[in-house]
Amino acid sequence: MRVCLGTTNPSKITGVLRALRSVFENVDVASFKVSTAIPPQPMGLHIAIEGARRRAVEAVKAGTDCDMGIGIEAGLYVVEGRFFDVQVVYVVSRDGSESFGLSPSFSVPDIFVRELVLGGARELEEVVDKYFGTTDVGSKGGLVRILTRSAVNREDLTYYATMMALIPLINKELYFN
Repeated sequence: MRVCLGTTNPSKITGVLRALRSVFENVDVASFKVSTAIPPQPMGLHIAIEGARRRAVEAVKAGTDCDMGIGIEAGLYVVEGRFFDVQVVYVVSRDGSESFGLSPSFSVPDIFVRELVLGGARELEEVVDKYFGTTDVGSKGGLVRILTRSAVNREDLTYYATMMALIPLINKELYFN
C-alpha cells in the first residue's frame, strides 16, 4: 500500500507510520510539503478538519499511485471558555472514501493563548518555543510532551487520531453502505 502524507513534520510522520503499520502489512509512505490556504494556527475544530482534509487531497496530488492520502492538522478549539489543542487526521482513499479522526485534546495555558491571539504569533509553536527556550518543539514531541513531563508526546496524539480516522476505512461494510 502506498500512502502519501501531506506533512514533513517528523512527529506527525512517526505517529502516522505507527498507526498504519499496526493495521496494514506492507506500507510505503511518501511525505510532501503541501499548501492548504488555512492559517498556520487553525482556530476552531471545523478549520482544523478542513486543513487536514486539504492536506490529504494535496498529498494525493503530489504523490504518484497513492492508495490513500493523509493530512494532519493541529488546531485549537474552545470549550467552556478554555482553549484545547487537538490533532486532526483526515484520510482520502483511492476509491473515494473519506474519514477523519481526532486525538485526545488537552487544555492550552491561557498565557500561551493570549500571546497567540494578542501577541501576533503565527502559531502555538512560536509561543511555546519562546516561553520554554526550545526550538521547533512541534517536531520534537510538541507542547503536550512538555506539559506531561514526557508521558505523552505529539507522536502519540497523531497515532490515536490516525487510528480513529482509519476505523471507517477498515470497517467499510459498517460505514460505507
